[in-house]
Amino acid sequence: MNAALKQVAYAWLRRSGTCRLLQWQHRRQALILTYHGVIHSSDNSYHNRNAISAQEFEQQMAYLSRNYRAMALPELVRRLKAGEPLPHSTVVITFDDGFRNNYSVAAPILKKYGLPATIFLATAYVNSPKLGLWTERVDWLLQSATLPVLEFAIDGEVRQLALQTTRDRIIASDRVRDYLKRLPPAEREQAIVALQSRLGRVREIDHSLEERYAFLTWEQARELQTAQITFGSHTHSHAIMSGLSTAEAHFELTESRSLIEAELETACTLFSYPNGSARDFGQRDRELLQKLGYAAAVSQLPGFNDHRTDRFALRRINISRSSDFNYFLAKISGLTSLGRH
Repeated sequence: MNAALKQVAYAWLRRSGTCRLLQWQHRRQALILTYHGVIHSSDNSYHNRNAISAQEFEQQMAYLSRNYRAMALPELVRRLKAGEPLPHSTVVITFDDGFRNNYSVAAPILKKYGLPATIFLATAYVNSPKLGLWTERVDWLLQSATLPVLEFAIDGEVRQLALQTTRDRIIASDRVRDYLKRLPPAEREQAIVALQSRLGRVREIDHSLEERYAFLTWEQARELQTAQITFGSHTHSHAIMSGLSTAEAHFELTESRSLIEAELETACTLFSYPNGSARDFGQRDRELLQKLGYAAAVSQLPGFNDHRTDRFALRRINISRSSDFNYFLAKISGLTSLGRH
């Protein structure tokens, strides 16, 4: 379905009352939303695919404040653990990674509408001058490539990936990053170096994009604590848990938590799995989190949450850039996760 038809479909779903009906059906479950970046720029380039505009974010927050009961994630976890009932239409707002725009752009909007949120920090990047996670630097590398075609080995088979158009480069970036996420860290780094050599470019992001890619400082995080913002771990280096040895996973979980607790002088009991799909974490990771004293973990498995949901695989709905507000309503109504808990 092309973009125009999708817009028509989402508009019909809203006018027909379908979105409202689905929201009502999920009223006894908690909706947890995932955000990453919120930026002032209205540029529609690939750099913003994982960051929404301040205008979109404010429209969404205004809607949530009118139609949902916003709850801080620690309170939701407490209620789920205690078996307490949830208020109807509970929504929880979360951010992954810890970008500086969470402080400069998102936080004032959250404050305006009195909404709490949780930010999951990849602690190696806090206070860092480096722009972007490895995934975003690889994306930048491919998006700024000048080769018409890239030959790249995926699962042992050399693939020819077109790089001639913006859409070509987006598809190539998605395929390359999806493959790299499945590699152990050392092997992944070798593959990225080889990719950089093949493209003849460096993978440092242009500083004109600092609003999108710069990370929080600890001082900014401390200031956010006074504005209904809580913090959790997103590992230390944004490592995919399933690709780590048990010793490596233990380090990622303990190092990130130790830094958060030392810098913010508060207990760190919440965790967000990097990437968060079903193949990115497993039973070992759930058990390790419990052993280390974490109270809950959020995934990127789509759906809603209640007392039946595994507290170490809480479900979230990811909100990405879209100028179509009807699409946002369709996502939060559960059209992408019907029948799941």
